[in-house]
Formats: sequence, C-alpha cells, structure tokens
Amino acid sequence: MRVFKGNTVHGNGIVSGELIAINSPISFLGDVDGIRGIIKVKGMEISIAGKVFALPYSTGSTVGPYVMYQLAKYGKAPLAILAAKPDTLMLVGSIMANIPLIINIPEEILNYSGCVVEVNLNESTVLIPDECKASNATA
Repeated sequence: MRVFKGNTVHGNGIVSGELIAINSPISFLGDVDGIRGIIKVKGMEISIAGKVFALPYSTGSTVGPYVMYQLAKYGKAPLAILAAKPDTLMLVGSIMANIPLIINIPEEILNYSGCVVEVNLNESTVLIPDECKASNATA
C-alpha cells in the first residue's frame, strides 16, 4: 500500500473512489462546468462527479468558490479534492461547498489516475493499493 500524506483543510472521515488526476492547473471559473461536474482540460471533458479529484494547483478567480458551490448544489461535486499547491480561493470554495480537501499532497499522486483510492481526512492520507500501477495523469 502506498501512502501519500498532506494536510486536511476541510472534511473528516474516510471516502473511497476512483482517482481522477490532471497534471495541469485549472481555473474553477472557465475550466469547470459546475452544473454537469465536468472539467474541460486539453480539449477533453472529464467528469469529476463522485470521484476523488487531484490536481497540481488551481489558478484563482473570485468566482471559483461559487463554481465549487454549484458542483455541490447540483450533486456533481467530487468526493474529495487533493491539491499539491492550492490557492486561497480553493480553500474558501471547499469550505463553502462542503467538499473535503487535502492540500500539500505530493505531486506523485497525479501518476495514479484511474486507481480506486482511500482518502482518510482524519489522518490527511491517501492510500493507493499495491496492485495499482503508476501511469500518466488523465490530462
């Protein structure tokens, strides 16, 4: 079992789900469709609804937290967000939308997209089963 450690900003308990990892930063305003739970990156549309979403960092916009709230309002929020270097607006949006968030997670986690992971918010850890092999990020 591989263990990645970060810092929980919001949330508690344990969630498990498919990891959707992207290796490029996003802006929640413009790159995320809050009604459909879709991220638009590198010409692709990727669903994060009901998934564990990992990214290197976000590029803020003051409207970003409202898009995160929109994800929650329409039932399209990720189970948790894992960010290597979040901006302040992601922190605010996570709390406002009640989306669990772990920050300062090692960027190596972006190599495990598609794996089913366990996020322990109480211990600020992400567990990746040994049978899950490293690959490239989704986008």
